[in-house]
Amino acid sequence: MSPATVSPDPLPPLGLSWGIKRSFIDYINGLPDASVSVVNGATVDETGLFRFAAENSDYDAVRGTGILRFRGDVRLSGHHGMMFVRLLDPWIVFTGGRGILSISTGDDVGQDRTAVASLRSGAPRQAADGSLIWADVEVAITDEGSELFDGQYAAGQPMDPLFIRVAGQGPS
Repeated sequence: MSPATVSPDPLPPLGLSWGIKRSFIDYINGLPDASVSVVNGATVDETGLFRFAAENSDYDAVRGTGILRFRGDVRLSGHHGMMFVRLLDPWIVFTGGRGILSISTGDDVGQDRTAVASLRSGAPRQAADGSLIWADVEVAITDEGSELFDGQYAAGQPMDPLFIRVAGQGPS
């Protein structure tokens, strides 16, 4: 018999993982006409986290600045179409440990964006495979994000934390 081996913590999947706000998702799922769709690079895992596929990014790990781009389309609706939230192709722009999460408005090939949340995070950790990982990133809704959720959450209100893993330049 061989000795037991300890497996390292599994790496999260590449991309952005976010539960949005558990109470909101629970509310949506409780509606008789609830609709949750994930397409074009977005998925939802068994724990209810929405995952957006990693796209090309321009992040400087030394400076802690740059843009992380993700692809995917999450749509949540209910109340016979009177409630509709769409999270399309999120990007995160980092400057000095803080970030802004924006989504595409669907216009101008994704360049027109709405800043839906501010993020507070330390430096990412580098995994053995060279990827960069941010875990439990604090998320607070912005004024524009509050509008996206029809004012149900005031600007500055915490949302669920998010998780990021992007390919890196390799171990240093």
